[in-house]
Amino acid sequence: MYQQSPERIRIARNIKLIREIRNFDQRYVASELRVARSTLSTWENGLTEVKIETLIRLAQILGLDNYRQIIDFDPDLLFKKKSEEY
Repeated sequence: MYQQSPERIRIARNIKLIREIRNFDQRYVASELRVARSTLSTWENGLTEVKIETLIRLAQILGLDNYRQIIDFDPDLLFKKKSEEY
């Protein structure tokens, strides 16, 4: 049976979260990537693996400095209280 790797699931979740934080819909991002919206959906659901070249383009579209920010994105840091940072 097919099993998703933890890394693929994390990247999929991060793509969707960053896209939603940027307030971009799937149609816009897919159009910018020149892929079908359903293709983007399969990436966001971890059903297919995203190639590194696509992650690089995706990072540019999402306004990130590099693709590692998608891979290493930690949503928990968004909700961390300021007092916890010091």
